[in-house]
Amino acid sequence: MSETYKRDIEEEDETLDRESGDPIDFWEKKQRELVTSVVDYNLQGLSDLVVDQAIDLDPSYQRRLRWDEKRQSKLIESFLMNVPVPPVFLNEDEYGSYSVIDGKQRITAISNFMRGILRLQGLDIFHEVNGKTIDELPSQLQRAVRTRPTLRAVIILRQSDPDVKFNVFQRLNTGGVKLNAQEIRNSAFPGLLNDRILELSIDKMFHELLGIKVKTKSAIYQEMRDAEFVLRFFTFRENWSTFSGGMKRHMDKFMEENKKAEHVTVEGMRKEFIDNINKVKDTFGEHAFRRWEPEKKSWRKQILASLYDAQMFAVQDFEINELQTYRDAILQGLKNLFSDTDFRKSIDAATNTPALFQHRIRAVRQMISDAIGR
Repeated sequence: MSETYKRDIEEEDETLDRESGDPIDFWEKKQRELVTSVVDYNLQGLSDLVVDQAIDLDPSYQRRLRWDEKRQSKLIESFLMNVPVPPVFLNEDEYGSYSVIDGKQRITAISNFMRGILRLQGLDIFHEVNGKTIDELPSQLQRAVRTRPTLRAVIILRQSDPDVKFNVFQRLNTGGVKLNAQEIRNSAFPGLLNDRILELSIDKMFHELLGIKVKTKSAIYQEMRDAEFVLRFFTFRENWSTFSGGMKRHMDKFMEENKKAEHVTVEGMRKEFIDNINKVKDTFGEHAFRRWEPEKKSWRKQILASLYDAQMFAVQDFEINELQTYRDAILQGLKNLFSDTDFRKSIDAATNTPALFQHRIRAVRQMISDAIGR
């Protein structure tokens, strides 16, 4: 994507309530809440656990895969060179069954290589093995890679407090690649609503509208922007006209207030979202959420978040058969809007101020109304 997203995450210091009792008692209580074990796995053994589904790489609070093949290859090169690799953290969900708290990218890279999926590339030191899978390495090197290097796993045992793993996940991810706003929400607000957001975010039709063909090459997918788009719709679907500023704050608040929402409520939101993406698909098709460039007389390929707002909320007021009937007129009307200075300003500059947020939605809604002849 050519757009950049502001990732100004407001961090709050956690304050311990030391007035409630003896600090030694407090400390001892915390020791009992987190019980760990340490295991050193060789690479083959770790991969076997993934293949046997003994390790869940995709618990709902985890971020999505971000490492490309070159970065995965660099990790394997580190093992070949005996370079120390930081430990991974696992949660013991059941006896002999684990989920990843920290280390998803590393475990995935190891498993991909051990299973012959990863073809090494971009190696600077062991350049002789560039282009090879593990099965194409000399047999002695194969055996050495499978059994000699180890990766330490710190395991949070079952008797630990159930909420500890989320706390550990958030603390561990204050380093390395910083979590963006949606990744934080995904880890901080587990539950039915978040599960439904994740489900809708990978809906086949929605991914087609977003232009996601290969997930590993899509910033929208890898950085959970598709999930944030779903949440954006949920948050403002009933109150976009009274939006007063602070989009991130409003989405955070929505997740907090609805983290225990009942099934019927979440199902209603899901249906609204599906109805609206159907309307957008039938109206704008492959041009959904994309900018028309009058100067070049062509559509851009990149998604524009501000157009997502405009189109998703504008089509709410119309029946799908109306939109289908007048599709050509609506597309022409959208093209014409991009020659309007005020509309272009509403999708380009400071796009999340209340006035511009509301202007772009009203402009597209009025354009559709005019095209239909209401």
